Amino acid sequence: MDASSSQDPAREFLDLLTEIEVHLRHKYSLPAHVRGMGDIIAETRTRDALVRRYEPALTAFRDLRNAIVHHPYRGDVPIATPRPDTVDRLRRIHHELLHPFQIGRCLRASAVSTAVPDEPLRDALHEMAEHSFSQLPVYEDGRYLSLLTTNAVARWLAAQISDAGEVLVDQVLVREVLDFVEPTELVVHRARTVSVAAVIDGFRKEDPAGTLVAVIVSERGLPTQKPLGVVVRDDLAYLLEQLPAAGA
Repeated sequence: MDASSSQDPAREFLDLLTEIEVHLRHKYSLPAHVRGMGDIIAETRTRDALVRRYEPALTAFRDLRNAIVHHPYRGDVPIATPRPDTVDRLRRIHHELLHPFQIGRCLRASAVSTAVPDEPLRDALHEMAEHSFSQLPVYEDGRYLSLLTTNAVARWLAAQISDAGEVLVDQVLVREVLDFVEPTELVVHRARTVSVAAVIDGFRKEDPAGTLVAVIVSERGLPTQKPLGVVVRDDLAYLLEQLPAAGA
């Protein structure tokens, strides 16, 4: 974009919106009959978490563009001129759409603790308690097996309590507790280059198969790769802070 556009809010606004349209057309190889922002949103919103997130704002920007281009200029100044904060907001959304903030850049833990199925449960519980984890990925022979959660531990515990109210965990292995992991507690694997918006979107979607409880992030999103981070629902507030506001 020409540096002089910063002196003309209307021109910068129009250029930014056009660049978003060109980007989405190219990214999704949209047919020639898909022209305006409204058509582009309709064609891409089911495929792009960022388009869904910013749809209200993009729609409002489209309407403002119509007001700018369909009203005459008075001298060199358009009658309809976007406010500086509106241009700034579009600038930030433009940057996020063209250069999405990746989930790998905002993982809060420097390393991921994991467990193996044949290690003592007490060791896994100690790791969870020491770091205030509510879940621990379990890997067997270098491949993801399951997610040990505090909910699964609670269900296992309830099933093991003796009539005397005692539970012995010294000889218990992690593998035994994994039988108490609910199949409706879903875990997905995502590459570190996936957008933050797409990860947030995954937690918000309704899935008849169950509820997403964790996203395990690795280099390419494969269950055979070393985890770089684990994102859970409690992380959503932090992730939302990394993105421009969604509203119009």
